[in-house]
Amino acid sequence: MNASNRRRGVTLLELMVSLPTATILIGAMAACVTLMMRAKSQDETLFRSAYDLSQAATQIASDLESATAHVSSSATHMEFVVPDRNGDGLPEQMRYEWSGTIGANANKILWKYNQQPLEVLFEDVGEFSLQKNTTSVPVTVSNHLFSERAVLKSVNAFPGVAFREQAINASNSIGQYFIPDISGSGIKWDLGTVRIMVRAADANKDGILCVRVMRSDTTSKLPVLPILAEVMIAESRLGPTYQWLNIPIAPVSWQSQGAPLCITLSYGGGSGDVAFVQFVENGTGMPSNANLVSSANGGVTWTASTNSRGLRFYAYGFYDGFSGQRAFLSSVDLKLGSSRLTTRKIETSARLLALPEIP
Repeated sequence: MNASNRRRGVTLLELMVSLPTATILIGAMAACVTLMMRAKSQDETLFRSAYDLSQAATQIASDLESATAHVSSSATHMEFVVPDRNGDGLPEQMRYEWSGTIGANANKILWKYNQQPLEVLFEDVGEFSLQKNTTSVPVTVSNHLFSERAVLKSVNAFPGVAFREQAINASNSIGQYFIPDISGSGIKWDLGTVRIMVRAADANKDGILCVRVMRSDTTSKLPVLPILAEVMIAESRLGPTYQWLNIPIAPVSWQSQGAPLCITLSYGGGSGDVAFVQFVENGTGMPSNANLVSSANGGVTWTASTNSRGLRFYAYGFYDGFSGQRAFLSSVDLKLGSSRLTTRKIETSARLLALPEIP
C-alpha cells in the first residue's frame, strides 16, 4: 500500500483549532434542549392548571345545584346544606370560599365538608365571584286575613352547625320552645302551619306521630297545659330520607306579642320508633328565644336545652299589618379564573332545584 492510499490523521494544531468550535456547537445544542424541556414543562403546567380550573368549577356548580338550605353567602363565599352523602341519614353542610389576595391562603379556593377543616380546592385564583339570583314572593296581611306565608320563627342551618336526630317512641319526645320575631307594639298573631324536617323510622311505617302546640312560659321554656292544637301524622306519609313536612294547624289565634309557645313531637301509636326528627346544635347565629325541649318519659316531664340547640322548623302564621317578601334562591352565577391563564375564565350558572329559602 502506497502513502497516497493511507488515511491522513489530524494534526495537533487542527485539533486545537476545532475544540472551541465544537464547544460552541455542543453548548448551543444543550441550550436548545433546555429550552425545549422548559417549554414542555410550561405547557404541561398550563394544561394541568386549565384542567384543575374546570374540575373546581364543575364541583362547585354540582354541589350548589343540590343545595336544600342556604346558610350564609357573599360575593366570595357560600355555605349551604345538601342531602345525605355518607349514608348516615343526615344532610351535609358545604362551604366554598375565596381567601382573597391577602394571608397564608392567598389566591386559593377553599372548601369545607361538615366539621372538617378547610381544604384547598384550587390554587392560583385570578378571579372568583358568586352572584345569587332569587325569586321573591310578596306577602301582605291586613284586616286579620289568614295567611301561612309570614315566617313567625325558624331554625334551620347556620355556619358551623352540626345536624343531629332524635327517635320518637313511647319514651322519647322532642319539641321546640319559641317566641315569634315580631317588632312593634300591641301586635297579635296566629299560628297556622308548622314545618319540620322528619323521616320514617323503618320500612314498616306503622307508627303515628303526634304533633301538638302547647303553651309555655319564658322562665321554664317548657310545654304546659292546655293543648292548643293537635295533629296526628301517619308514619306512612313520611319518606325514608329527611324531608320537610308541612303540618297545617287549626289556627292558634290571637296570641299576644311576646307570648311563647311549644311545638311538641311525641308518640301517637304503633310499634317501636315512629319517626326520626332532625335538630341542629352549636351553630353560629342561632336565634334567641328558640330552645329545644325533650322528654324521656313519654312527655310526662320535659327538659329544656341551652340556646345552642334547636329543632329544624318553620312556624308560619300572620300578625296585624305584616307586609314583606319571601325570597328563594333560584340560581347562582359562578365566575372562576386562573392567574396563570389570564385568557381563560369559566362562567357558568348553577340552578338550585330545591329553591332554598333565604331568611
